[in-house]
Amino acid sequence: MSAISDQVKEIQRRDKIIGRDDELARAIAAVSSSKHILFEGIAGIGKTVIATALARHFNRNFIRVDGDERYTEHKLTGWFDPALVVAKGYSRETFILGPLTQAMMEGSFLFINELNRLPEGTQNVLLPAMDERKIAIPKIGSIRAEPGFLVIATQNPEEFVGTSRLSEALKDRFVWVSLDYQTENEECEIVKKETGCKDHEIVSIAVKIARKTREHPDIRHGASVRGAIDITGLIQHFSQSARLNSDAWVKVASMALATKIQLQDRTTQTMEKVISNIVTSVLGEHTKYAVSLSSSTLVNAARRKENSTQKPDMDVRGALKEGNLAEVVRLLEMRQQTLSEILLEEEIIDAILQVAEDSEPKWPALQLLFMIQSNLDATRRQVAKRILNRTIRRIAAKVVGRGIRSTEYVSVPFRPGLEEFDMEETLENTLEKRFLDCRDIVCVERRRKKKAYSLILDASNSMQAEKILIAALAVSVFAYKFLEDHYSIITFKGDAQLLKPIEESPDMEKLIDKMLDLQPGGSTNIEQALTRGLEELERLLQLEGIGVLITDGWVTTGGDPVSVAQKYQNLHVIQAPLGAGGDTEMCMRLAKAGRGKYCYVGDFHQLPHAIMNVLN
Repeated sequence: MSAISDQVKEIQRRDKIIGRDDELARAIAAVSSSKHILFEGIAGIGKTVIATALARHFNRNFIRVDGDERYTEHKLTGWFDPALVVAKGYSRETFILGPLTQAMMEGSFLFINELNRLPEGTQNVLLPAMDERKIAIPKIGSIRAEPGFLVIATQNPEEFVGTSRLSEALKDRFVWVSLDYQTENEECEIVKKETGCKDHEIVSIAVKIARKTREHPDIRHGASVRGAIDITGLIQHFSQSARLNSDAWVKVASMALATKIQLQDRTTQTMEKVISNIVTSVLGEHTKYAVSLSSSTLVNAARRKENSTQKPDMDVRGALKEGNLAEVVRLLEMRQQTLSEILLEEEIIDAILQVAEDSEPKWPALQLLFMIQSNLDATRRQVAKRILNRTIRRIAAKVVGRGIRSTEYVSVPFRPGLEEFDMEETLENTLEKRFLDCRDIVCVERRRKKKAYSLILDASNSMQAEKILIAALAVSVFAYKFLEDHYSIITFKGDAQLLKPIEESPDMEKLIDKMLDLQPGGSTNIEQALTRGLEELERLLQLEGIGVLITDGWVTTGGDPVSVAQKYQNLHVIQAPLGAGGDTEMCMRLAKAGRGKYCYVGDFHQLPHAIMNVLN
């Protein structure tokens, strides 16, 4: 075959792929060496495009599987047709090939999109096929792979919620090719190709808007080039003059990007506001568009100027709505009053309460509300606590979303909607019967496998008071994620405090109130905290027990916690910046001893998502 560089050019020409020279060269080398490939990159980066181009280049059939947590082992390997088995018995003739067995027998590419969304059991079916090039099918024997069979898979980065971590054994069977964002010029060429737009300035603006989402501080995950493609496609369907209108760009960008980006939990802006700011910034860089600000933009600017002359409490409310906590503090300091005097003014308190209770809560307003609640009168203190509790639960539910859950299989009587059958039990029930009755059919149902968890949170002197609110959110995220499991919540200083026993029914509101009432301080006894967490897990020895320790790693009292960590089935350790510094070596030793994952969180605001990541 010709040199790899020539093959890359041929694929780019035939499949109209722009750029990706290095990634294509690596992929061609892998296929030529009969290596299974794992492409990793965010959604919309072009993983599937390269995989399909490889199949065409090597003249292989392409069988696609889309990763889903409901995709069972039998769907991947194949299954026996119940009616044929009853008539003819178990044989190759009664076995329906699944994508894996079909690809093996044809010598084709098995393309698995989002491999890390498949359940662990389904992933493990791939091991013998990839390693030994054969799989065993009960009742009929082994199926061997023909020459040319390869698994080409994609996965999103592990920080994306809804994905699971691939096992070390499975990753070991792949070679890895990473795909990142392409250059700005390449993305412009891609947009032109996909949309047919010949206006270079429109394409350039759309690409710049999408690229700015990847570096914006309020955005966790930015948009791929798909965002620019959608913006360009939409803007062309507005009137010819509308593309010169900033409002049109904002509307179009909001439509295109709202489903493609994720905001940071701590952001003080709405999705629409963040996108609007990005669009305005990009348009400002283009003189042609900077002079075409719409009348509504000018009106809004005039209103802001008018509002600046209004009374101080309205300024406070406006700063709160904008999420500018520094401005709130500055305005309150201008009043030349003490905090206790300011809190006597009902209008300011009401402004804080109102903004904190908005459907799109501003994190600084929640922080301010948390800080002042102890100074409020009894009635308002109760209102403040209710708002904090409800808002934290709302944010936590949004963070958790839907993730990958462990499952197990059980035999159950037939009912409509179940797809898999236990053939052996079903046939045994029909022996010596002339007709098959639906009551004789035994099905296999996948049920979520319950586990036991202990979340152990450092609340010692390292934990600064202003971080309690985020810690409460993190605990709420944990509780929502494992709402159907058994879990305990433990905080610790010099000694450990059990906030929720593992066998107690969850009461989210009560749990969050306990977290908001937490008083940090004192020494740090990790050994006792781990011992208490282990005691809770041992109450349910029939379930797999998992511990999650959140700490900065400093040990100031008690014995060696590593000896206790060794007793856990799994202990994950999240090193968080609770105060100044931390003991990274201790955190890593604890994770290694507990056969768990170690995760470092540089920004305490990322703690809720860190919990999601280590437990996926």
